[in-house]
Amino acid sequence: MHLYLATTDRRPPAVRTDLAVHLAGRHEARAVLIARTILLTMPSARVRIAHPQPAYEAYTAWSAAADQADALFAGVETGTIPEPESQVSGHVRLNNPVRPAAVNALTGAASPTGAPQLRVSLGGLLTVVTDLPAFTDQLNLWATAYKHAASHWSNLPAVEDLAAGALPHFEDFAGPAIAKAAA
Repeated sequence: MHLYLATTDRRPPAVRTDLAVHLAGRHEARAVLIARTILLTMPSARVRIAHPQPAYEAYTAWSAAADQADALFAGVETGTIPEPESQVSGHVRLNNPVRPAAVNALTGAASPTGAPQLRVSLGGLLTVVTDLPAFTDQLNLWATAYKHAASHWSNLPAVEDLAAGALPHFEDFAGPAIAKAAA
């Protein structure tokens, strides 16, 4: 996982993504285990996870970002999102292993919107939160998704075991049959 805290006025590098979701404030987000996959719903996006590795990457990225969120959003009461973003929706499916998640914490001076942003990029999904309530809802969403994934795929340790230093095993994982059929 790559963590980046912008401390200058320089913009971060461009991000290549299939779907970017900008979130501000409290929002409804759910993660459920359905059809041997994890389905996450949030404003403007549906994410289907059909392989355990993206679930692990997302959970560890959002958990690591928690260390930065309080400082980044100190004094921010309500975040801002670009206007068109609230009207666009999409779907991302994570069937296979992805590159390690990238976490970027951008100060207002480095952010394209002029407001602080915490960005988590995973596979084809970029999630941008602009305040602490939005961050908290996303952290809870991805923690729930990981708990579902750990209960479904035996190669993922439970959250408590991760905290104690356990690591997942992906080298012998063949992936769910439904993901192979969809490919």
